[in-house]
Amino acid sequence: MLRPLILALGLTLVACGPSFRDIQQTDTIEAYEAFIAERPNDANITLAKIRLEELYLEKAREMKSLEGYDLYLGKYPEGSDAKLRAKALEEREEFLYNWADTENTAEAWEKFIAEYPKAERKRRVEARRRISVAGYADKLDIGRVEVEPTNLAEDPDGPLDGFMFTADVTNNGDKTIKSLNMKLEFLDAEGKAIGSKKWPLVAPSAPGNMPIEEEWKVPVKPGETRAYWYSDMAPEQPGWAKKARLIPISIEFEGEEPADEE
Repeated sequence: MLRPLILALGLTLVACGPSFRDIQQTDTIEAYEAFIAERPNDANITLAKIRLEELYLEKAREMKSLEGYDLYLGKYPEGSDAKLRAKALEEREEFLYNWADTENTAEAWEKFIAEYPKAERKRRVEARRRISVAGYADKLDIGRVEVEPTNLAEDPDGPLDGFMFTADVTNNGDKTIKSLNMKLEFLDAEGKAIGSKKWPLVAPSAPGNMPIEEEWKVPVKPGETRAYWYSDMAPEQPGWAKKARLIPISIEFEGEEPADEE
Protein backbone atom coordinates (compact mmCIF):
# COMPACT_ATOMS: atom_id res chain seq x y z
CA MET A 1 0.00 0.00 0.00
CA LEU A 2 2.83 2.32 0.84
CA ARG A 3 4.60 1.77 -2.50
CA PRO A 4 1.64 2.92 -4.70
CA LEU A 5 1.22 5.99 -2.49
CA ILE A 6 4.88 6.96 -2.90
CA LEU A 7 4.64 6.40 -6.65
CA ALA A 8 1.53 8.56 -6.93
CA LEU A 9 3.18 11.30 -4.91
CA GLY A 10 6.23 11.18 -7.17
CA LEU A 11 4.08 11.47 -10.27
CA THR A 12 2.30 14.48 -8.76
CA LEU A 13 5.59 16.24 -8.07
CA VAL A 14 6.82 15.58 -11.60
CA ALA A 15 3.57 16.92 -13.04
CA CYS A 16 3.96 20.13 -11.11
CA GLY A 17 7.20 20.90 -12.91
CA PRO A 18 9.43 23.92 -12.17
CA SER A 19 8.11 26.61 -9.87
CA PHE A 20 7.29 30.08 -11.15
CA ARG A 21 10.44 31.32 -9.40
CA ASP A 22 12.45 28.79 -11.40
CA ILE A 23 10.81 30.03 -14.61
CA GLN A 24 11.66 33.63 -13.70
CA GLN A 25 15.29 32.70 -13.18
CA THR A 26 15.42 30.86 -16.52
CA ASP A 27 13.61 33.81 -18.15
CA THR A 28 13.27 32.44 -21.67
CA ILE A 29 10.41 32.31 -24.14
CA GLU A 30 10.49 28.51 -24.11
CA ALA A 31 10.29 28.32 -20.30
CA TYR A 32 7.33 30.70 -20.05
CA GLU A 33 5.47 29.04 -22.93
CA ALA A 34 5.86 25.64 -21.28
CA PHE A 35 4.74 27.03 -17.93
CA ILE A 36 1.62 28.62 -19.45
CA ALA A 37 0.73 25.48 -21.39
CA GLU A 38 1.22 23.13 -18.43
CA ARG A 39 -0.22 25.31 -15.66
CA PRO A 40 -2.96 27.52 -17.13
CA ASN A 41 -4.65 27.98 -13.75
CA ASP A 42 -1.54 28.90 -11.77
CA ALA A 43 -1.79 32.00 -9.60
CA ASN A 44 1.14 33.52 -11.51
CA ILE A 45 -0.26 32.88 -14.99
CA THR A 46 -0.93 36.59 -15.68
CA LEU A 47 2.63 37.56 -14.73
CA ALA A 48 3.95 34.77 -16.92
CA LYS A 49 1.96 35.99 -19.94
CA ILE A 50 3.09 39.59 -19.43
CA ARG A 51 6.74 38.56 -19.24
CA LEU A 52 6.37 36.30 -22.29
CA GLU A 53 5.07 39.22 -24.34
CA GLU A 54 7.98 41.37 -23.17
CA LEU A 55 10.43 38.65 -24.20
CA TYR A 56 8.93 38.42 -27.69
CA LEU A 57 9.43 42.17 -28.14
CA GLU A 58 12.99 41.90 -26.80
CA LYS A 59 13.59 39.13 -29.34
CA ALA A 60 12.31 41.38 -32.12
CA ARG A 61 14.78 44.05 -31.08
CA GLU A 62 17.64 41.54 -30.97
CA MET A 63 16.75 40.17 -34.42
CA LYS A 64 16.98 43.68 -35.90
CA SER A 65 14.59 42.78 -38.70
CA LEU A 66 11.03 43.39 -39.82
CA GLU A 67 10.42 39.66 -39.38
CA GLY A 68 11.17 39.97 -35.68
CA TYR A 69 8.64 42.75 -35.17
CA ASP A 70 6.08 40.99 -37.35
CA LEU A 71 6.53 37.83 -35.27
CA TYR A 72 5.67 39.78 -32.13
CA LEU A 73 2.77 41.72 -33.71
CA GLY A 74 1.36 38.53 -35.24
CA LYS A 75 1.45 36.73 -31.93
CA TYR A 76 -0.15 39.66 -30.13
CA PRO A 77 -2.57 41.20 -32.66
CA GLU A 78 -4.48 42.90 -29.87
CA GLY A 79 -1.68 43.00 -27.35
CA SER A 80 -2.30 42.28 -23.70
CA ASP A 81 -0.21 45.37 -23.02
CA ALA A 82 -1.45 48.28 -25.17
CA LYS A 83 1.61 50.41 -24.40
CA LEU A 84 3.98 47.58 -25.33
CA ARG A 85 2.22 47.00 -28.66
CA ALA A 86 2.20 50.73 -29.43
CA LYS A 87 5.94 50.83 -28.74
CA ALA A 88 6.49 47.86 -31.06
CA LEU A 89 4.54 49.56 -33.87
CA GLU A 90 6.58 52.73 -33.40
CA GLU A 91 9.86 50.81 -33.40
CA ARG A 92 8.86 48.87 -36.53
CA GLU A 93 8.22 52.09 -38.45
CA GLU A 94 11.54 53.49 -37.23
CA PHE A 95 13.31 50.30 -38.27
CA LEU A 96 11.77 50.33 -41.77
CA TYR A 97 12.60 54.01 -42.25
CA ASN A 98 16.23 53.45 -41.21
CA TRP A 99 16.41 50.37 -43.43
CA ALA A 100 15.18 52.39 -46.43
CA ASP A 101 17.70 55.10 -45.57
CA THR A 102 20.52 52.53 -45.57
CA GLU A 103 19.37 50.74 -48.73
CA ASN A 104 18.69 54.09 -50.43
CA THR A 105 16.84 52.59 -53.39
CA ALA A 106 13.53 53.56 -54.93
CA GLU A 107 12.16 50.13 -54.02
CA ALA A 108 13.10 50.52 -50.35
CA TRP A 109 11.51 53.96 -50.04
CA GLU A 110 8.40 52.83 -51.92
CA LYS A 111 8.05 49.98 -49.43
CA PHE A 112 8.16 52.47 -46.56
CA ILE A 113 5.48 54.69 -48.13
CA ALA A 114 3.31 51.68 -48.96
CA GLU A 115 3.44 50.36 -45.39
CA TYR A 116 3.24 53.74 -43.65
CA PRO A 117 1.15 56.06 -45.85
CA LYS A 118 0.16 58.01 -42.73
CA ALA A 119 3.68 58.45 -41.35
CA GLU A 120 4.55 61.97 -40.23
CA ARG A 121 4.74 64.41 -43.13
CA LYS A 122 8.49 64.98 -42.75
CA ARG A 123 9.18 61.30 -43.38
CA ARG A 124 6.78 61.06 -46.31
CA VAL A 125 8.39 64.08 -47.98
CA GLU A 126 11.88 62.68 -47.41
CA ALA A 127 10.85 59.31 -48.84
CA ARG A 128 9.50 60.93 -52.02
CA ARG A 129 12.66 63.00 -52.39
CA ARG A 130 14.78 59.88 -52.12
CA ILE A 131 12.67 58.06 -54.70
CA SER A 132 13.22 60.97 -57.08
CA VAL A 133 16.99 61.05 -56.62
CA ALA A 134 17.22 57.24 -56.87
CA GLY A 135 16.01 57.48 -60.46
CA TYR A 136 19.07 59.57 -61.37
CA ALA A 137 21.61 58.13 -58.93
CA ASP A 138 23.20 55.76 -61.45
CA LYS A 139 24.09 58.81 -63.56
CA LEU A 140 26.09 60.36 -60.72
CA ASP A 141 29.71 59.28 -60.41
CA ILE A 142 30.67 59.99 -56.80
CA GLY A 143 34.38 59.67 -56.10
CA ARG A 144 36.12 58.52 -52.96
CA VAL A 145 35.77 60.93 -50.06
CA GLU A 146 39.14 62.25 -48.92
CA VAL A 147 39.46 63.15 -45.25
CA GLU A 148 42.17 65.57 -44.15
CA PRO A 149 42.81 67.49 -40.89
CA THR A 150 42.13 71.21 -41.25
CA ASN A 151 41.85 74.45 -39.34
CA LEU A 152 38.17 75.35 -39.20
CA ALA A 153 38.91 79.09 -39.11
CA GLU A 154 40.95 78.70 -42.33
CA ASP A 155 44.02 79.97 -40.45
CA PRO A 156 47.11 78.34 -42.03
CA ASP A 157 48.99 78.86 -38.79
CA GLY A 158 46.15 77.73 -36.54
CA PRO A 159 45.64 74.33 -34.93
CA LEU A 160 44.16 71.45 -36.90
CA ASP A 161 40.87 71.45 -35.00
CA GLY A 162 38.65 69.85 -37.62
CA PHE A 163 38.48 67.83 -40.83
CA MET A 164 37.95 68.64 -44.48
CA PHE A 165 35.89 66.19 -46.56
CA THR A 166 36.27 66.39 -50.34
CA ALA A 167 35.14 64.31 -53.32
CA ASP A 168 34.61 64.72 -57.05
CA VAL A 169 31.03 64.30 -58.30
CA THR A 170 30.39 63.93 -62.03
CA ASN A 171 27.02 64.44 -63.70
CA ASN A 172 26.94 61.69 -66.35
CA GLY A 173 23.27 62.25 -67.13
CA ASP A 174 21.57 64.46 -69.71
CA LYS A 175 20.07 66.98 -67.28
CA THR A 176 21.52 70.09 -65.68
CA ILE A 177 21.42 69.84 -61.90
CA LYS A 178 20.46 73.02 -60.06
CA SER A 179 20.23 71.46 -56.61
CA LEU A 180 21.84 68.30 -55.23
CA ASN A 181 21.82 67.70 -51.51
CA MET A 182 24.16 65.10 -50.10
CA LYS A 183 24.40 63.15 -46.89
CA LEU A 184 27.96 62.78 -45.64
CA GLU A 185 28.18 59.61 -43.55
CA PHE A 186 30.97 59.04 -41.05
CA LEU A 187 32.09 55.39 -41.06
CA ASP A 188 33.64 53.01 -38.56
CA ALA A 189 36.34 50.48 -39.43
CA GLU A 190 33.74 48.06 -40.80
CA GLY A 191 32.18 50.68 -43.07
CA LYS A 192 29.08 51.17 -40.92
CA ALA A 193 27.65 54.68 -40.62
CA ILE A 194 27.90 56.02 -37.07
CA GLY A 195 26.80 59.59 -37.80
CA SER A 196 26.08 61.96 -40.66
CA LYS A 197 25.77 65.57 -41.83
CA LYS A 198 23.79 67.03 -44.71
CA TRP A 199 25.46 69.50 -47.05
CA PRO A 200 24.81 70.27 -50.74
CA LEU A 201 27.03 69.89 -53.77
CA VAL A 202 25.04 72.61 -55.51
CA ALA A 203 22.11 74.66 -54.17
CA PRO A 204 20.63 78.17 -54.26
CA SER A 205 21.23 78.44 -50.51
CA ALA A 206 22.84 76.48 -47.72
CA PRO A 207 20.80 74.52 -45.16
CA GLY A 208 18.93 76.88 -42.83
CA ASN A 209 19.20 79.65 -45.47
CA MET A 210 22.79 80.28 -44.41
CA PRO A 211 24.97 82.31 -46.79
CA ILE A 212 26.56 80.18 -49.49
CA GLU A 213 29.48 80.86 -51.81
CA GLU A 214 28.54 81.81 -55.36
CA GLU A 215 30.34 78.82 -56.86
CA TRP A 216 27.91 76.49 -55.07
CA LYS A 217 24.95 78.15 -56.79
CA VAL A 218 26.19 77.38 -60.33
CA PRO A 219 24.24 74.43 -61.82
CA VAL A 220 26.17 71.28 -62.76
CA LYS A 221 25.85 70.61 -66.50
CA PRO A 222 25.85 67.18 -68.17
CA GLY A 223 29.40 65.78 -68.28
CA GLU A 224 30.67 68.29 -65.69
CA THR A 225 32.60 67.33 -62.56
CA ARG A 226 32.10 69.39 -59.43
CA ALA A 227 34.22 69.20 -56.26
CA TYR A 228 32.26 68.57 -53.09
CA TRP A 229 33.74 69.88 -49.88
CA TYR A 230 32.64 70.22 -46.31
CA SER A 231 34.54 70.98 -43.10
CA ASP A 232 33.54 70.23 -39.54
CA MET A 233 34.76 68.96 -36.20
CA ALA A 234 35.30 65.23 -35.74
CA PRO A 235 32.07 63.26 -35.20
CA GLU A 236 31.09 62.95 -31.57
CA GLN A 237 30.33 59.25 -31.94
CA PRO A 238 33.20 56.96 -30.84
CA GLY A 239 34.66 54.52 -33.34
CA TRP A 240 35.06 56.86 -36.31
CA ALA A 241 37.76 55.46 -38.61
CA LYS A 242 38.38 58.78 -40.41
CA LYS A 243 36.43 57.46 -43.38
CA ALA A 244 33.30 58.83 -45.02
CA ARG A 245 30.95 58.35 -47.94
CA LEU A 246 28.52 60.56 -49.84
CA ILE A 247 24.89 59.68 -50.57
CA PRO A 248 22.63 61.88 -52.75
CA ILE A 249 19.36 62.56 -50.93
CA SER A 250 17.48 65.12 -53.05
CA ILE A 251 17.83 66.52 -56.54
CA GLU A 252 16.29 69.25 -58.71
CA PHE A 253 16.92 69.91 -62.39
CA GLU A 254 17.12 73.17 -64.29
CA GLY A 255 13.92 73.87 -66.19
CA GLU A 256 11.84 71.47 -64.08
CA GLU A 257 9.51 72.27 -61.23
CA PRO A 258 10.31 70.65 -57.88
CA ALA A 259 8.40 67.48 -57.17
CA ASP A 260 5.13 67.90 -55.28
CA GLU A 261 5.85 67.50 -51.57
CA GLU A 262 2.20 67.25 -50.54
